[in-house]
Amino acid sequence: MENEKSSYHKKWWVKTIRERNFFGFRYWWFNWLTWTLAAFFLIYNIFFQNSELETTCLRRNNLSRPINRILEQLDKCCSCADNENSNNDLDTNTINCPDRVLVFQICNSNKDSDDNFYAYLNGKKIGEIDLNSNDLIGSVFLATTNNTIKIKNADFVCPIKKVKHYYFDPKLINFGSNTIYLKNVKNNNNGNEGTIELRNYLLTGNHLSDPCVVKNLNYNGKSGENFTVTFNYTKCCE
Repeated sequence: MENEKSSYHKKWWVKTIRERNFFGFRYWWFNWLTWTLAAFFLIYNIFFQNSELETTCLRRNNLSRPINRILEQLDKCCSCADNENSNNDLDTNTINCPDRVLVFQICNSNKDSDDNFYAYLNGKKIGEIDLNSNDLIGSVFLATTNNTIKIKNADFVCPIKKVKHYYFDPKLINFGSNTIYLKNVKNNNNGNEGTIELRNYLLTGNHLSDPCVVKNLNYNGKSGENFTVTFNYTKCCE
């Protein structure tokens, strides 16, 4: 009998199970409460996560809509700007003259010695002018980077073979207002008077011919002076 009691007490786990069963039987409401709370928190977590996911997606959608509208407006603005520039070129016959080359011509047409100058177009040097001779001398400035292009039939007082040729990037020419600056680099003490002739020559191969008048810009003054002249360029030919 003592051995059986001793064996029974040694089986502590049996006692523990019985105690748990007694507790569950006596406090059954606590078990129901525990399972009910567990189920509640499980359902709440599932619902909350889905709701949070939906809220995040909704926020992203709400944020992406105005961004997409802004991007669409920017695309439209760029398209409008391109169209306006294209329409300007087509409607007003502006600088876009693919078959012609603009030329600035300066000749000592009165055969009376003038000063020497550096020529600048819109702040960029494009060449030099040596007028220190009682002869028909001068310079021409071609709006092209192709220095193999030559003037064949010139609308020019000076013999084209006796003038210096300079070439410059046509991108220097603005649509609208442009400025030519003649910087005096040598005073020849004989005064200054001349004309800057703007001509658009028809390009055929590497030859320029059949020029049309764009502008004639006059300048005059004392020896040693600098000269600034401006002109509007909106048409290939006047």
